[in-house]
Amino acid sequence: MATTRSKSAAKSAKAAARGPAKEATKATGAVAKTSKGYSIRTYEVPPPDFDARTASDRELLHHGLPSRPDAATEPQLRALWDRAFSRPHTWITPEFIEVEGKVHGPVARPRGVTPSIARGATPKTVVNATSTNWSGSVAFAPSGNTYRFVLGSWTVPNPYAPGYGAFYASEWVGIDGWGSNDVFQAGTETQVVKVPIFGEFRSVYAWWEWFPAGEVAIGNLGVSPGDFMTCLMCVNSSTTGTVYFSNLSTNVSTTFTITAPSGTTLVGNSAEWIVERPSVNGSVASLTDYDVEFFDGCIAGYSDGRTLGISSAGSATPVTMTGNGGASLSVPTFDASQLIRLDWRAAN
Repeated sequence: MATTRSKSAAKSAKAAARGPAKEATKATGAVAKTSKGYSIRTYEVPPPDFDARTASDRELLHHGLPSRPDAATEPQLRALWDRAFSRPHTWITPEFIEVEGKVHGPVARPRGVTPSIARGATPKTVVNATSTNWSGSVAFAPSGNTYRFVLGSWTVPNPYAPGYGAFYASEWVGIDGWGSNDVFQAGTETQVVKVPIFGEFRSVYAWWEWFPAGEVAIGNLGVSPGDFMTCLMCVNSSTTGTVYFSNLSTNVSTTFTITAPSGTTLVGNSAEWIVERPSVNGSVASLTDYDVEFFDGCIAGYSDGRTLGISSAGSATPVTMTGNGGASLSVPTFDASQLIRLDWRAAN
């Protein structure tokens, strides 16, 4: 009987670690509606010899690629754009898998802890920012401005289980979620299940979400521990946004435009680079031991055309994830103007 139960536990663990299992939704150069209420537009994949650097604005738009920033008025963005498209890309039409029971929500603050605003900070920063589900960096838009894009890169960690059970860590960039009820976000999932005798079962994949509608996996954008990912999220309107997602280790990239579910509106008041422990089946998950994580190239752009790089100079807020008894679970450190380091400490 014990052996039967052990085999059953291992089978359940493998199923949980496999992650998304629903049938993928695929639409080439068309608009698809999902059961979660999203509308998703995909684009015609560029031909193998396509060079975005010499393409016309119309060709970029046709393939869903970000427009070419003006070198005179936005030199930093133009340099980033040129660097991104100087490397080869294999463009794919994304296949989407709706994931049930997993949600990447807004920031959750510990009970009894009220964050305070740093005096004279413009834009504002929070002095003692802690959260029970987020760790990383949050930047706040100045008065009269909203965010129009957020950019970040990270290396996918190899997930480890600090004990028996299921553990989850989500690495993502996004807009909103601090002081708003929506989050427009995309990233990678690194989860692991450990059972006695049978060991650890890992699952790593790419996903996106426009909270509160729940996670959607990208079934054909292959991701493995150690891969270097980059994601750019652009705001088109208060209800539409475009995601550009690349695995720079494999040179596979994809792009698509999301229309938010009915009743969801982008506020644009905050931008984030986050390691999160998501909610799974209604409860906040235990945090995967990810060891050390870096977010690099962390830049956000305001609606007035200005850009921001996270730094220790007061342009963004570091957020520490806390757990049982207020213990630190994940701790951020600013290393440079566009670089943040996060260290895993505990699972709960």
